Amino acid sequence: MAKVGRPPEVDKHGVVVQKCLVNVTIPVKLANFLKEKGINRSKFFVDNVKRLYNEELCPKCYGENLISTAVGTWCDDCDSHPHHGLGRTWIKLNNCKNCHEQYQVGYNMFAQSKTLHGCESCIPPEERT
Repeated sequence: MAKVGRPPEVDKHGVVVQKCLVNVTIPVKLANFLKEKGINRSKFFVDNVKRLYNEELCPKCYGENLISTAVGTWCDDCDSHPHHGLGRTWIKLNNCKNCHEQYQVGYNMFAQSKTLHGCESCIPPEERT
């Protein structure tokens, strides 16, 4: 019997990628725009979700201007909004290289110092800059 349909998509190791149907409701105007531009909706959705997954897009504002530091990754696009005013919008917080605890928002900015290496948990207050 002959196989019908598309061959299954496989990952870089040759394992078949399991898929599921996800319904996304968008305004007709936007659906028409995608159709007029010849944009494959499924590919567009998958590509952008992969960018979110790979931390290439901010999950809050979908901006691309992400800044990586010793403490973690923050979104400069979110921080440029006039209503923000609450400090950085952290996308991901790293773990301290000394004690392996996760850095905390609002603290640990001294962890980016050229002379100190550590976090609030492992650097005594009197040594922090």
